[in-house]
Amino acid sequence: MILTCPECSTKYLSKPETIGPNGRTVRCAKCETTWFVSHEDAETHIAEERALEEDLHENINSDLGGEPSQHKEDEVAEKGAHVLMRDKADAEKLRRRRHTILGIWMVPLTILGVAAILGYVFRQVIVNRVPGTATLYQSFGVNVKSAGLEIESPTTRTAIIDGQTVLVVNSVIENISPESQPVPLVQLTLHNGSGEELAAWYVEPNETRLSPKARLEFATQYPDPPVDAVKLRYSFASD
Repeated sequence: MILTCPECSTKYLSKPETIGPNGRTVRCAKCETTWFVSHEDAETHIAEERALEEDLHENINSDLGGEPSQHKEDEVAEKGAHVLMRDKADAEKLRRRRHTILGIWMVPLTILGVAAILGYVFRQVIVNRVPGTATLYQSFGVNVKSAGLEIESPTTRTAIIDGQTVLVVNSVIENISPESQPVPLVQLTLHNGSGEELAAWYVEPNETRLSPKARLEFATQYPDPPVDAVKLRYSFASD
C-alpha cells in the first residue's frame, strides 16, 4: 500500500496490516506532517492498487495479442533471435558483396597500374615506334623526345682568331630512333635580351645520314658576334 503525505506529497510504501482495523496516525519523515489513515482508507488504497495492476496486466496481454505473458515473451525472444540471425546473414551477404565488387575493380586497376609502369619505363621505345604518343606523355607531365634526330645543348665560347673576335659553337647531333635518319642543315640564331633575332647562320654536318643511336659532332664559328647577343637558339633547318 502506498501512503502519500498531504503536505509535501512524499510517498511511502506500507504494509496494510500496519494500519490495523482501527486506523492509525502516521508522520511524514520529510516534513513531519501527521495525518490519520483509517482502515477504510487502507482498504480503498489496496483495492485501487490491485485494479491498477490488473489493468496494466490486461494492457500488456492486449498488446501481445491476448496470449499469456510468459508465452508471448518466449515468442518475442524467439522472434528477436530470428531478427538477429537475419541481420547477421544480411551483414555477411553485404560483406561478401563488397569484397566481390572490390575484387572486380582490383583487376582492371591492377592492369592499368602495370600498364602505366611499363609505359613509363619503356616510354622512349614507345615514342620511337609511335611518335604521336609524345604529346600524350607531355599531357601527363612526362617529357619524352620524339623519334628522330635531336641536337644536344651547344656549348659556346669566344676566341680571338687572327685578331678577330669569334663565337665558337660545339654540339652533337644524335639519332634517337631505331632507324637511320637523313641529317639536315642546322640553323643557329643569336638573340638579345628582348628575344629579338640579331644574327643567323647555317651549319652543314659532315655526314648526310645517321644510323640508329649514332652521334655526330659538329662545330661552327661566327665572327664578330653582336655585343648585345645573350642567347643562342638552334634547330634543324627542316623544322
